[in-house]
Amino acid sequence: MSQDIIKLVFMPGLDGTGISFELLSKFLPADIAATVVRYPADRLLSFEEIVACAYDQMKGEQDIVLAESFSGPVAISLIASGRLKAKGLILCATFAKAPRRTTLKMLRWLPLELGLKLPFQRLLLRLILGDRKAVDTLFPIWQRLKTTVPARVLAHRIRLLSLVDVRHLLPELTIPCWYIQATGDRLLPSSVLDFVEGIPHLVVRKVTGPHFILQTEPEASAAIINEFINFVEKSRGQT
Repeated sequence: MSQDIIKLVFMPGLDGTGISFELLSKFLPADIAATVVRYPADRLLSFEEIVACAYDQMKGEQDIVLAESFSGPVAISLIASGRLKAKGLILCATFAKAPRRTTLKMLRWLPLELGLKLPFQRLLLRLILGDRKAVDTLFPIWQRLKTTVPARVLAHRIRLLSLVDVRHLLPELTIPCWYIQATGDRLLPSSVLDFVEGIPHLVVRKVTGPHFILQTEPEASAAIINEFINFVEKSRGQT
């Protein structure tokens, strides 16, 4: 890797806090300067407003953008449109068009706020993740998130997913782009197909684990991130 400091921007999942980045950051090399994009927890923003919010925090050229889950289409919108300059993009457990759109549309009419406050959330996590060890890792994080992001904000962002479709922008992603796929992802079991078809040069790296792969397998994920950074640096040195 280059001796220069590498700027890594982490774009978080649905919570928008960056709290979930803490586990991964412990395994990143010392020559990576990481910053975290955060979405406001006190307002209900449209998808376009979320994109603008991210842009305001990322102006200027970035080295590597790491976009997780909910932030995948946000990063695609910024980079493919040319608004944000980056040397490389890592997409993790995310999508260009949200899967299970019929279910998501139905959720728009359900009292999600109430569901997010119910007492059996550990069981719900187990159903989503299918892995008791992953639940043990993520439940304390979820407990922190509940006190940081109101249920109405999380519910609003879940509802937004049914409206997201940035597949038309994928051919405009000409920078190096890798996808970290969680092999046990119950939320996005086939999401990577969007990217394989739309980004011919995409490299898919698989990690065994559930949807929240950066948190449940931080060491393996960090190794892929470091490998990608080396790949980008080497590619730029050859041009």
